[in-house]
Amino acid sequence: MTPVTDHDPVVSAPWTTPEGQPATRPDTTPPRGPARDPAVLLRRLGRHVPFGTDRVLVGVIRLSRGYVERAGWCAAAPGPIPVADLHAAVLACLKPLAPPRPAIPPTHAVAMVRCRRGRVVWLPTDDAWVSALTAEAARHRLPVAETFLLTEHGWRCRTGTAAGSVPALAV
Repeated sequence: MTPVTDHDPVVSAPWTTPEGQPATRPDTTPPRGPARDPAVLLRRLGRHVPFGTDRVLVGVIRLSRGYVERAGWCAAAPGPIPVADLHAAVLACLKPLAPPRPAIPPTHAVAMVRCRRGRVVWLPTDDAWVSALTAEAARHRLPVAETFLLTEHGWRCRTGTAAGSVPALAV
C-alpha cells in the first residue's frame, strides 16, 4: 500500500558553484561515534569516575561529540556472580545515567570499564559483565560503544585490538 500525502516530497536544489557549475555538497553532519581513539575514551571515562579494583564503570557518551556526559560505577566481586545479580547491578548503574527518552537514530551510547586485578586477558567473568551491559543497554535503546578491561598491567578493548599500559590500576 502506498502512503497518501497531501503534498509533494521536498526535493532539494542541486548545489552549484558561483559559476553555475554543479558542485558536490559539503558534508555538514558532525562525525558520529565516540572518540576515534579508544585510549582517549578510556581517559575521558576515568575523569568522571576514578578507576578502582573490583569496580565496573559505566559511562554515557554523546555520539555527536564523542565526550562522556555522565558516568557511574558499581562494585564487582572478584569471583563469579549470578547472572541476575549482574543485570541488577548494571541496571542500577545505568538507569540514572541513561537519557530519559531514546532517540532514533541514537544520540548516546554506553561504554564500560571492567577493573580487576590480574592479567589483561578477557575472562568468562568479564564476558558476563559485558553481556549484562549489552542486555540492559538494549532495554534503554542505547548502543554499546566500547568495553574495556583495566588491570594493574594496563588496558585492552573488547571489540578492537587497541591496548596499552597507561592508564592502569595502582598497585
